[in-house]
Formats: sequence, structure tokens, C-alpha cells
Amino acid sequence: MDTCTALHKHTDIEDEPRQIPVDAGAPFDRGDIILRSADNVDFHFYKLLLSLASSFFSNMFSLPQPSSLDDAAADQTKHGLPIISVTEKSVVLRKLLSFCSPVYDTDVPVLENLDVVMSVLDAADKYDMRRVGIFIVRMITAPRFLEKEPMRVFAIACRYRSEAETLVAARYMLRFAVWEPAYVSELDFISGSDFQRLVKYHASCGQAMSQLTRLWSTYPLPSLDCKFCRKKGVSRLSLKEYQSSVIETLRVRPSVESLLNPEWIESMVKRAGSCIGCRERVPRTFAEYAKELAFPVMAIILEIRLDIDFR
Repeated sequence: MDTCTALHKHTDIEDEPRQIPVDAGAPFDRGDIILRSADNVDFHFYKLLLSLASSFFSNMFSLPQPSSLDDAAADQTKHGLPIISVTEKSVVLRKLLSFCSPVYDTDVPVLENLDVVMSVLDAADKYDMRRVGIFIVRMITAPRFLEKEPMRVFAIACRYRSEAETLVAARYMLRFAVWEPAYVSELDFISGSDFQRLVKYHASCGQAMSQLTRLWSTYPLPSLDCKFCRKKGVSRLSLKEYQSSVIETLRVRPSVESLLNPEWIESMVKRAGSCIGCRERVPRTFAEYAKELAFPVMAIILEIRLDIDFR
């Protein structure tokens, strides 16, 4: 058999469902019950911990158990421990049981992406592990999730009625125009009313940016040109036009990050007729200015309510 054929056969074997159950290994090598995953991996665990984490398992364990002398029961045991077969694959079951461990809050299981998050959340829902679900939802506003897929974070947090996380995601999405985020399947699990309130929140924040007109004396806009440009009389942008353009930009995307958009900055320096030196300086100047303006912008946003009923 040549190497390519052998490799192909090996890959086929790995892709096939595991026929003979294998042990999950540490830390799931001790317990008084075994949970067998859909891909035949056996996880040893303790009934007490499962009962504390899940009312589903608590109710199950309160029912009369079959006698150990029963032949049928013997087929559902391993090393004298009862086996419960579940439909979750081992990668999901491992993470779910890790969250049921007494040390999960200090040794937090890794959730690599939002697909994994949803798989574990679905399992937690299925087994009525409310505490586990709450803990996982609190993790999804981490930058690695929020920066990559803010709409998914919003929809997941909203679905699980987690007010703090929903608001964090809604505020992050102010960086985008309301029409920019693409559809995500998690939106199917929230109501049209919830989504409409997100759109209304975005619009309200944008409209409130007009309040900055009272603050120009405290936060004067950075110059788009230099004294040499002004001596030449090339500036074609009045202060009022400049201020209006900033307000309009923040109205569409109510976040100071809007002022760091290279395309917007380039359009402004072109309208001002700035020289090459100005064009190199302005992006750095705006980066510093955005840090200062972030305080009044956030103060305005904090006054806007996300009108979603989280009960």
C-alpha cells in the first residue's frame, strides 16, 4: 500500500464515528456516574455536582434507579458505574461539565468562538443549567467576540435576557451605520420588537450627537491645515462646515471611532485644501482629539436608554 493510500484510509477512519467507547481522561476520570457523548467518549462525573448545576439531572437522580442485578441495567454500566448517553459531542460535553466543576470560576474553560459558545449554551439550556448559562453569557463581551461579531453578541445576550451584556454590545455597534451589520442566524431567536429597539437606540444616540455643538469651546476641533496653507489662502472649508461634518459623521455612526476613519479624514483635508505636511499630521491629531472627545460623547450616550424589556 502506498503512502497516499494509507493516509487516505487513516483519514477515513478518523472521520467515522468512534465505535468503541474511550475514557475522556483527567479531570473526568473519577466520579460515581458516566456520561457518554455522541461520539462515544466516557466522562466520569459526580451526581452531586450535576444535581447542583442542573435541575434536569437532579430530577433524574431522584427517580428510582434500576437494580444492579438487572441484566438490562448491567448493559448500561461500566466499572460498576451507571452510564447516561447524551446527544452532545465530546468537545461540547467537556466544556459543559467543566462549567459544572467547583473551580470553573478560577479555571475558566476556553470558549474559542461564538459557535462553541452557542453549542455549550444550547446544552446548558437543554439540561436546565441556568447558572452555567448566565456565566457563559457574561463571557461573550470579551474583545475577541465583540470586536469580531458584535451583532451575534447582541443577539445572544438579548436572547438570554442579559441586560448588561446586551447594552455593551448595543453600544459597541454604534461604531457602525445602522444598515452595515450583516444578518446573523442568532437574530432568529429574538423578537422583531427587540431588534427594532436596537435600531431606535442607534438612531437616538445619533440624534443626540447634536448636543456637541454646545461643547466646541471646550473641545475645539483640531486644525486641518497649517499657517503656510492659511497664508496661501487655500483653505476651502469654513469652521461651521467643519463642525457640521463632524456632527453628521457622528450622527450616522455615534462613536468617536468614526473620526478615526482614514477615508473620512482624507476627505476632510482635501476639502480644506491642506498641504502634504498637513495630510500627514491630521490623522495623528485626530487620534489624540478622539481620546478627549470620547468623554462627552460617552456622557451623551449614557443618557440614552436601550428600551428592551429584560424581564
